[in-house]
Amino acid sequence: MSQPTVSLILTRNPKARIAQATRERVLKIAEEIGYRPNRLAQALVARRSFAIGVIVPGFDNPFYAHVLSGAEKVAAEAGYAVLLAETGPTDGVQHLRALRDRQVDGVIIAGVAATTLPPSELEDLNVVLVNQPSSRYASVAGDSERAGHMAAAHLLELGHRRFGFIGPATPIPAFRLRERGFVQAIRAAGGSISSESLVRAEASIEGGVVAMRRLLGLRGRPTAVFCANDLVALGAHKACGGAGVSLPGELSLLGCDDIEMGSLVTPELSTISMPQRELGARAVRQLLRQLEGTAVPTSAAQVLPPKLVVRGTTGRPPDLLEPGR
Repeated sequence: MSQPTVSLILTRNPKARIAQATRERVLKIAEEIGYRPNRLAQALVARRSFAIGVIVPGFDNPFYAHVLSGAEKVAAEAGYAVLLAETGPTDGVQHLRALRDRQVDGVIIAGVAATTLPPSELEDLNVVLVNQPSSRYASVAGDSERAGHMAAAHLLELGHRRFGFIGPATPIPAFRLRERGFVQAIRAAGGSISSESLVRAEASIEGGVVAMRRLLGLRGRPTAVFCANDLVALGAHKACGGAGVSLPGELSLLGCDDIEMGSLVTPELSTISMPQRELGARAVRQLLRQLEGTAVPTSAAQVLPPKLVVRGTTGRPPDLLEPGR
């Protein structure tokens, strides 16, 4: 077997036309002798850094930790390092420049609206967005509008007619799409939702507490509330407990994302599950395809389906409950 053939296999070149049996034999021998590729040498030859950047807004929301976990797994398998940039509301450009200075091969942006970043900072850079549609960049997203539809359908099926919605006050498109899907589905079913029942909040547990207290103070308050993410829903859950409002006896509560913390409260949080790790994994695969020149057009976004997870915080409205229940 020639040295170039072995090199193609060990560098996992996707364009190399080599029999699978040959690949497996070479990789097995490499594993037995403890072979490790010289990434510095490969980088010099390929003119790549074999590193990608991932920009997230932080890990207060475990959703982004799971996205990162999925991304790191696929990147490591492909021989790439992941450089993490945990950005706040005002330093996104600073982190992006730092990643560019380190000559990363591409950047994945999750939980930070790309529209808040100057286009000049993203120019000539391989970019994949997570949970935000774009006509300019490749994107991988959970179907947020569908998630809103599913939330409304579940609550309508239970018999609810008075609804509330709590959405984070951020420019992140996923939250707006969840709200749009929710409101559209309610109106399509002949229902309505008042403007005072659409509440903006910080994307945190405390934000959910404050917002739910507002909804509980309304005259003719909602019997069912959908929250744009689980952190906000957990805050709403806490506010109901503090106000003596039983879930789901007096009010049904539904979150979105399906983070682990939702199953640690009593009653456990009903939610719309979004494929968190798969989003990160697919974002890296898309980025690798761009690097290899085999990517689909950026306008062809990958959209992954959500799933309803019914636990303990959703049920029939009080006026439809049987006596004694």
